[in-house]
Amino acid sequence: MTGNKPSVVVVGAGGMGALFGSILQEGGLPVTMIDTNAEHVAAMREGGLRISGFGGDRTVSVEVFEDASGIDHADIILFQCKSHGTRAGAEGVKHLVRNGAVCVSFQNGLGNEEVIGGVVGAENVLGGLTAMAAVMEGPGHIRDFSRVPSHVGEIGGGKSERAARVARALTQAGLETHVSEDVIRDIWKKLLGNVAMSAASGATDMTSVEVLSVPELNATAFRALDEALAVAEAVGIELDRDATVRGLKMITEPGGTGDNKSSLCVDLLNCRPTEVDFIYGAVIDLGHRNDVPTPTLETLAAIVKGLEARNRKGLDDV
Repeated sequence: MTGNKPSVVVVGAGGMGALFGSILQEGGLPVTMIDTNAEHVAAMREGGLRISGFGGDRTVSVEVFEDASGIDHADIILFQCKSHGTRAGAEGVKHLVRNGAVCVSFQNGLGNEEVIGGVVGAENVLGGLTAMAAVMEGPGHIRDFSRVPSHVGEIGGGKSERAARVARALTQAGLETHVSEDVIRDIWKKLLGNVAMSAASGATDMTSVEVLSVPELNATAFRALDEALAVAEAVGIELDRDATVRGLKMITEPGGTGDNKSSLCVDLLNCRPTEVDFIYGAVIDLGHRNDVPTPTLETLAAIVKGLEARNRKGLDDV
């Protein structure tokens, strides 16, 4: 990275990408956002990024494009696009990686780092995770829900000066970030919260707080959590259930991220493809390969697939 103010490119300027980009830009880093939603890009270029919710209503002037072809340098590339757009996003920034940029995935589910690495080289990729929450309210407008720490780390584990430099730069710009010595394990910890909540939120159009207030949904969420824990154990990821449950309760408390609907829910509401294959499908596949039953996860994934099919039919009928 060059100097004390590394340049940042954000791939995917939806709710989370726009939030991260705006925080870092307001913190003094040069930030460029990339998003394929032409209407969203046009709204931000013409009127700035409008942010509601946590921190008060505000408008931030941002630099944003539909692709990275006109960008010739970046130090850090944050991937915050939907998982099904990861490969195309990585292809679009290959030239920046060749010039020395490091990629960090702050995406949902399993497998994004491998997809990015398959395009730009695994040695150029760090893992990342965050429990922050934001959602697009409309073109050029996002809602911010909270501030909690994020984490980055080497895929192979351990500490590195590279990960420390990235974490330090993001933290100094206002996005509190720590180095994880076992980022794959930590990604699994975040995944468990998504596995427990995402499909239930999506199927019911309810927030995490609302989902957990319904006894039957609460029980389903924890069955899904336990199945994913069993799969994690089978593939050598050691996670403490009690600590996992405490973490889930923390991120589903009222007054913060718990008042947010899952990103999968928001995708379904907007008739967009979801990340079901990366959140549920990847765990189900590992369960099959390791003889771990995942009936609850398979049912939740099937429901989401059905809702996606309904949305596609509705769009086709328009």
